[in-house]
Amino acid sequence: MKKSLLTAGLALSVTLVLTGCGQAESEGLKTLAEIEKQYPAVIKHDGDVIEGGILKIGVVSDSGFKGIFNPFFYTDGVDHACMGGLMDGAFPVDENFKSILDSDETPINIHVDADKMEVTYKINPKFKWSDGSNVTTDDIIKTYEIVANPTFIQAAQSPRFSSDMYIIQGINDYNEGKADKISGLEKISDSEMKIHLTEMNPGVYYGGPFASAFVQAKSLEGVPMDKILESDAFRKNPPSYGPFVIDSIVSGERVSYKPNPYYYKGAPKVAGVEVQIIPSSQSVASIKSGSHHLYRSVGSDVFDQIKDLKNISIGVQPDLYLAYMGFNQGTWDEKNNVVVTNPDAKMNNVALKKALAHAIDNKTLGEKFYSGLRFPATSPIAPVFTDYFDPSNKGIPFDPEAAKKLLDEAGYKDVDGDGFREDPKGEQLVLHLGMMAGGEISEPLSQYYLDSWKNIGIKAELTDGRLLEFNDFYDRVQANDPGIDVYMAAFGLASDPNPTGLWGAHEPFNLGRYTSEKLESSLQALSSPEALDPKKEKELYREFDKVFAEELPAVPMMNRVDFAVVNKAVKYYDARNVSPDHWDLSKIELTSDAPKAE
Repeated sequence: MKKSLLTAGLALSVTLVLTGCGQAESEGLKTLAEIEKQYPAVIKHDGDVIEGGILKIGVVSDSGFKGIFNPFFYTDGVDHACMGGLMDGAFPVDENFKSILDSDETPINIHVDADKMEVTYKINPKFKWSDGSNVTTDDIIKTYEIVANPTFIQAAQSPRFSSDMYIIQGINDYNEGKADKISGLEKISDSEMKIHLTEMNPGVYYGGPFASAFVQAKSLEGVPMDKILESDAFRKNPPSYGPFVIDSIVSGERVSYKPNPYYYKGAPKVAGVEVQIIPSSQSVASIKSGSHHLYRSVGSDVFDQIKDLKNISIGVQPDLYLAYMGFNQGTWDEKNNVVVTNPDAKMNNVALKKALAHAIDNKTLGEKFYSGLRFPATSPIAPVFTDYFDPSNKGIPFDPEAAKKLLDEAGYKDVDGDGFREDPKGEQLVLHLGMMAGGEISEPLSQYYLDSWKNIGIKAELTDGRLLEFNDFYDRVQANDPGIDVYMAAFGLASDPNPTGLWGAHEPFNLGRYTSEKLESSLQALSSPEALDPKKEKELYREFDKVFAEELPAVPMMNRVDFAVVNKAVKYYDARNVSPDHWDLSKIELTSDAPKAE
């Protein structure tokens, strides 16, 4: 859940930019292999390391952070970018994104007993909060009691209680008010506990059913469930078991961190961290001038403007990311935690959804607007999950004539001769497109979508006649605002490849509010015991892919290569998602307190 033109010339005409869908004219690299070879993810710079120094991180965003500083309960990518690698790190993963098991070197030793359907946590005695107290099983249990509490869920509009968690014994009874405690969470001691499950599935090994980070129970004593998200423990003085802890906050703009002296891996190398929000329009100038050591969320559309700068290095890797076209197809029933699909919704028509997708040339968009760092997504499963991604799935290709034929056959025809199609009932059809503001690229890109749909006879216009601010956009999409029919959004994907959390019937992140018996059945199969067989699991993923393509809850638009922008005053940086160093900024060392300028 996650931008400026490449050159001034591109602003002249989006139509000209996208003419010709064959040979790429972008200076961007042609293949992922070439990109990775030229911009390796592990970055090393020359220079002698200084003692201490303040690590400066720039987060590119046209909206300020909301300021929910908990690595599990945050709700948007800006907050995460402001604390990732600083306050988290309870569950390291291996090169396949699976949880590291049976290790005394990790913060929590995880042991899975598949026969008994239970998971045992043993907390490392070195794993401590920033006040010097140990992380305890009470902290872990309190986290689950918050996330599944209906009062908290309603007050916080929290999407964190998902169907993945339903396999924890007693969590549904707790959520429904039938029990005061979660029976499946068995406390053995302050440092050991068991999680009893109702069944085993592959997600257990990826951490899918479990909280990925914790609260400190004692910091929330006396705080009502409906006030937790606004508490000092989340907003002002959040405790941390990561390498750093928040020292001061300038609301929406800047966060300063100091070292956590009790970090289980030892004291960080730098004396502190400053994280600052940078508007996208200023990102290139900031990188050139060397105002920060690291940059996060830099738009790939500015890649060509920064790739040859002498004061930085760029490291790339395939990203856990999916940009998609979403549709307003129902509502969310808060009381029952379930999607309610409206069969009569304007957008609940597969032919219409598929036609809109056929009208968009994502290949050329990726080449022209994003320097070849984005490419067409053919499936809701990201290619980074090589065991589950189906390369034979070609997705919905750019084909305006196929779009027109689909619309004709579905009864979308121009009845009154104004050049635009009416709906199958002969009534006027106008689609309202929700898109986020952000940099120079958003405006021409939105106009391209509108023009592409006009080309197949579909009248569309921007919601409220303008681009929407980031937080306003997601608030309205989440509320299923009737002023938005179709929207362009993105997900930062979890390390668990199971897509149920995004498309399931009981998932708040299912923002389009589409479900069906067939889709839900295909998703449930991915979390079934039979999916523990690798061969069968792959078959089940193929079946889900097929159902998704048939019903189109949403349209996968683009996957991307993620890239880190690292100033040459940083001695070493590892940009790989599966590397422990990527999520542990305690090891960062500087060769200069002041970042280098171009």
